[in-house]
Amino acid sequence: MTPEERMATLEAKMEQQIKEIDGLRSDVKELVDAWKAAGALVSFVKAAAAVVLAVGVIVGAFKFGINPEGLK
Repeated sequence: MTPEERMATLEAKMEQQIKEIDGLRSDVKELVDAWKAAGALVSFVKAAAAVVLAVGVIVGAFKFGINPEGLK
């Protein structure tokens, strides 16, 4: 194989690698976006659970007699 042929082969392989890296870059960007969306969803669910727990504690306190009216 002549040096020109080897150089042409290396250039073709390099171009192929660059195309693959560009494809991977877009895939990674999509994964990062999905990860951020999942993180936001988890934060929302945690906040909703905290609100539900707080309401449950308040309702339970009044329902089971932990209020000033229940002490009479």
